[in-house]
Amino acid sequence: MRALAALAILATTIGLPDTGHAQDFVGFDRASFGRVVLNRTESAGIDDIEFELSVGDYNNEPIQTYSPTSIFRKMGLSVGRLDILTDNGVFPCTAFIVDEKHLLTNHHCVPGILENERAKATRIDSVMFVAGYIQQGVEEGTRRYTVIPTPVETSKDLDYSVLEVIGDPSADFGHLRLASAQHHDNDPYLVIGHPMGEAQRISREKCRANAPAISNQRLLHTCDTLPGNSGSPVIDAGLQMVVGLHHAGSKKDSVNFAIPMTAILEQSQVLKAALADAPVEGPDPDTAPDPADTADPVEPVDPIDTTDPVIEAAKLCDALYNEAKAFGQCFAYEAYLETCAEHSYAIFARSYVTAECSDLGEGPIDPPPDNDPVVDHTPLRPWCDASVLNTAERTICGDAYLAGLDEKLERAYGNQTGASTAAQQNAWRTGTRDACGSNTACLSRAMIDRIAYLETPPAPQPSQDYRIVRGNFELTNGECYIITASRPSVEEAIAFAKEWFPNRRGVRIFGSDNGYYGVVVGTTPRGSADARIASLVSGRQVPSDSYCSTGGRYISEVMRPGDSAPAPGGYTMYVDNNASGGLNVRRGPGTNYGDFTEIAPGTQVTVLRDQGDWSNIRMPNGQTGWVYRPLLTSAKPHVRQCAARVVNLQPYSNASRANGLGFVNIRADDSARSRILSEAYLGDQLKVLAQKGNWARVQCLSGQCNSPYRGTGGATGWASKKYLSIRCQ
Repeated sequence: MRALAALAILATTIGLPDTGHAQDFVGFDRASFGRVVLNRTESAGIDDIEFELSVGDYNNEPIQTYSPTSIFRKMGLSVGRLDILTDNGVFPCTAFIVDEKHLLTNHHCVPGILENERAKATRIDSVMFVAGYIQQGVEEGTRRYTVIPTPVETSKDLDYSVLEVIGDPSADFGHLRLASAQHHDNDPYLVIGHPMGEAQRISREKCRANAPAISNQRLLHTCDTLPGNSGSPVIDAGLQMVVGLHHAGSKKDSVNFAIPMTAILEQSQVLKAALADAPVEGPDPDTAPDPADTADPVEPVDPIDTTDPVIEAAKLCDALYNEAKAFGQCFAYEAYLETCAEHSYAIFARSYVTAECSDLGEGPIDPPPDNDPVVDHTPLRPWCDASVLNTAERTICGDAYLAGLDEKLERAYGNQTGASTAAQQNAWRTGTRDACGSNTACLSRAMIDRIAYLETPPAPQPSQDYRIVRGNFELTNGECYIITASRPSVEEAIAFAKEWFPNRRGVRIFGSDNGYYGVVVGTTPRGSADARIASLVSGRQVPSDSYCSTGGRYISEVMRPGDSAPAPGGYTMYVDNNASGGLNVRRGPGTNYGDFTEIAPGTQVTVLRDQGDWSNIRMPNGQTGWVYRPLLTSAKPHVRQCAARVVNLQPYSNASRANGLGFVNIRADDSARSRILSEAYLGDQLKVLAQKGNWARVQCLSGQCNSPYRGTGGATGWASKKYLSIRCQ
C-alpha cells in the first residue's frame, strides 16, 4: 500500500552498486529525438555523490495539478526539457530560459555527457529545447527550439553551461529572474523540471534550504529530484527568483546539492546581463533640490490619492513575509499569518510553523486532574498508526472527510463483483491516488471516481481482439475531438474506455505518432469546445483533464469487434520521376493541407479514391494520405540511383570556417537565398535525390554531415553542384 512507484523507478534507473559512481542520465532511443514523448530503451546511470536523489518519500508532483494562473505554472513556463542527441541515444536534462537567446543547464549535461562512461557517447549530434510539455503524452501547446551544442560559457567546477537557443523562446514562455541574494537556513524553495524525461513536475512539499544552507561552497536543499532534473532551477519561494542550479545529491546526508547562483554570477558575463535581483530594502530617496538647479520652482499641485487598498495590503504582506524570513523564528511567521492568512506566501509560512514550531509553553505543566475525560486518540483509519506513510496517506489520516471516503472505498472494494483485482486496486492506489500527494481536492476526486467505478456493475467482458487501421484522421472542418485520456498502450486505452464508458456507444481510440493512444467520445466545434467540455466535466460524463484536439498526429484507429473499417479496394500506381526527387503526401486533397511525409520515385502505392487532381493513397507502411495525381504513373518507372562526394572545399578548420571554404550549405530550396538547413564537408558522401540546373537535392549518407557544426544532421535539402562530384547508375 505504501510502496512508492517513483522510488521503484529511481532504483531501477540508477542501478547503484555498493561502491563506485553512477551518473544521473536516463537514456532513450535515438529515434525519439525531435519528439515530445520519448521512447525509453535503456538507462545509464557515482555512489555517495550521485547526480540525482529523492529525499525520503517522493514529493514531486505534476505541475498540471495547479491552475494556469498559479505562480507555480507561471514560473514553470520558462523551464523546459533539454534533449541531447548523441551517437548512443537521447539523454534528457532540464534547462531554463534566462533571456531572449540563452538557456542555463548543467555542464555535466552539455558538453559533459561525453565524459560519462556509462552513457558511452562519443559525440553530440544535436540539442533541442522542449518548452510547454506539462501533460504526459499530450503534445498540444509544446514548442521545440534548436540549441547550439557548443556552450557560450561553461564551467566544469561550477557545473553550469550557458547555451544559445535559436529563436526567442522567451517571447512565448518568458524567462526566470536570477538572484544574487544570500541563502538562509530553511528558506522555502521550489524545484521545477522534467524528471525521467517526462512532463513537467514540481517539488514543493518539504522543499527548503538545508540547515546549514551552504556547505563547501554548495547550496544544500531537501527538494526531491530524479534523473532528468539536472539543470533545474532552485527557486526561492519568497523571492520567486532562481537562487541555485540543481545538479547532485548525497545518499549519506539525504540532501541534494545545487550551485549557488551567486557563485555562477561572479564568473558568468552572460548571466550578469540577465541579473534582475531587486534589493529588499533601500535608503530613502534624496528629495532635496540640486544646488546647481537655479530654475524657478514649480508651484506644487495637490496630490491625487491613487492608492489601491488591495495592492497596499499585498505590499504589506510581502514586507511582513520578508521580515519573517529574516528572523527565521516561529513568532515572526505566526505574526505574518495572523495578518496575511490569505497571502500567496501563507502556504510556505504554514509549512514552516507546522514543521518547526511547538504549541507547548516553557513553564512547568500542571498534572491533569484525576477526573479529566480520556482523550480519544483513535486514528481516523486503522492503518493511520503505521510507522511509514506516504504523503497522500498522511493527508487522508489528517482529514476526517477523506478518511470517510477511504472507509467507503474499502467497503466498495469488498462488495464489488469483479470490477477490480487486488493488483489493479494496488496499481490505482500507487499510480492515481498517491500521485495526488497532499492535494485534498485531487484525493477526494480520485476516491469518488474509484468508488463509483467499483459500485458500478461490470459490463460483459469484451473480447481483447482488435486490429489497427492506418489512416489520416485529422479534422479539417472546424471541429475537434473530445479526448478524455491518452494512454501508452492499446490495452490501457481500452481499459480506460471500459472503466469510464462501459455502456456508451461511439467511443473511439486513435493511435498517435508519439506512441500514445487517445480515447475520444465525440467531436465539437472548436469555438465552443471549452464550454462543451466544461459541461461534460460538471456532469461527471468525462474526466476533468479532458481536452480538445484536431487529431493532426493521429495515424491509426483501434478497431474492436463490431467496428467497421473502410474497405481496402483501390488500384496500383507508382510514384513517377520528378524534378524534386520525391512526392509530398498531404493530409487532404490540396496544397492548403500540410504534408507529413515524402515518398521516393518508384514507390508502389494503392489508390483508394480520386478527387479532382488529387488521389487518396495507401503507402507500403499502411499509412494513408493525399498526393498530386499527375505525379503518379501506372507503369513502374526506371529510377536512376545517384550519389555524390563533396569536393572543391578545404578541410574544416577555424580558418576555412571564416573564409567560407570549409563547408557547403544545404538549403530548403534551389536558391542561394533559401533558408539554410544544414552543412556538408569535404569528403562527405551524399545521396542525390534530384537535380535542377546548378543545384542537387541531397541527403547525407556518411561523414561529418550527420553531425554538422551548424544545422540539423541528416537533413534533406539543396546543395550547389559546384561542390559535388555526382555519379549515377
